[in-house]
Amino acid sequence: MKKILSLSAVVLLSVGLAACGQEKPEDAVNGFLTSFQKGDLEKAGTYIAGGMDKVNLSNDDNGFSEKIYKPIGESYEFEKPKEKSIKGDNAKVDVKITSVDVGTAFTNSITKVMPMAFATAFEESDKSQKAIQNMMEKEVVKNISSKKADMSTRTVTLNLKKNKDGKYKIVADDNLEEAIFANLKNVQDAFGDNTNSDNAADQPKKDVQVLSTIAKNKSFDVNPIKLNIEEVSFKKASNVPQDEQDSISSTSGKDVGSEFNYIYIKYNAENTSDKDFIFSGINKVVLFTDGKQETIDNSMGGDFIDYDEDNDGEYYGKVKKQGEVGLVIKTDPSKVDKVRLVIGHSMDSETYDLGRDDQKVEYTIKK
Repeated sequence: MKKILSLSAVVLLSVGLAACGQEKPEDAVNGFLTSFQKGDLEKAGTYIAGGMDKVNLSNDDNGFSEKIYKPIGESYEFEKPKEKSIKGDNAKVDVKITSVDVGTAFTNSITKVMPMAFATAFEESDKSQKAIQNMMEKEVVKNISSKKADMSTRTVTLNLKKNKDGKYKIVADDNLEEAIFANLKNVQDAFGDNTNSDNAADQPKKDVQVLSTIAKNKSFDVNPIKLNIEEVSFKKASNVPQDEQDSISSTSGKDVGSEFNYIYIKYNAENTSDKDFIFSGINKVVLFTDGKQETIDNSMGGDFIDYDEDNDGEYYGKVKKQGEVGLVIKTDPSKVDKVRLVIGHSMDSETYDLGRDDQKVEYTIKK
């Protein structure tokens, strides 16, 4: 009898020791959250199936996710994870988390940057496109890092699965995304996620076509501003999304549809003086055809490419700026005989003395 009891005790002890040696799913969750909270992304990744790369905002975000992980983690708080269920190699763990409302941070950033993004959709400058991307990233980081940032408290159910070594790893799914990027899915739902849309392939792609080139590489003296007009051309935009139609209509003061024509002007301006000067850019465009004219006064607004360096007419000393102008036109480009540009004046910022008055430049179009 004593032998039987001793044998039973050994068996029970062995089972108990085995159980104690097994990692619990909530331990993996706690390890991940603690590491993430401390900013140790390398260690945090060891608790995720596939590592931290699996939860980046995109496959090619060029390190953007890592830039916002740290400020998110700095405000991160969570309660002790609780096992919800275990079935075979799969487990579910509930955890209550309080952290920055990333969804709100993104929404606020998009609201600020979107008008500029609409404009740059028609720009051909890689520099402008890169500037928009950088601005969006900076806005998001700023909003997430702000001490006044909105916070979100939610209970998230994380899914785990044992790997071949019998260790629980957190599954990189929408639930893990919510644990890190609070309420980001709300933004994706509101603004749409074309990368996962079944209809994305069916949507016609926006297209910009050059109808004709009017002039290239023309230099002008706008004392002390050196101006080089790189390109003047007529263009046609097609398959323009409704939101961009609305934005361009508002900016240009003309109702545009999914297809419209516009005149495009690209230039470089350089202040050669140490003094601060104001240069107003391209103030006006006049199109002549069959004895009639269409005047687009850009000095009063109308340029829908409104995120570029020429948006700010202040030249603080010896600086260079690149400008792009897009003005919606009603006239049929094929019938235009002559194009007049009015190049704006230059003025000393301090004394208001004119450096050079407005200049008229005309280009006769050969048929």
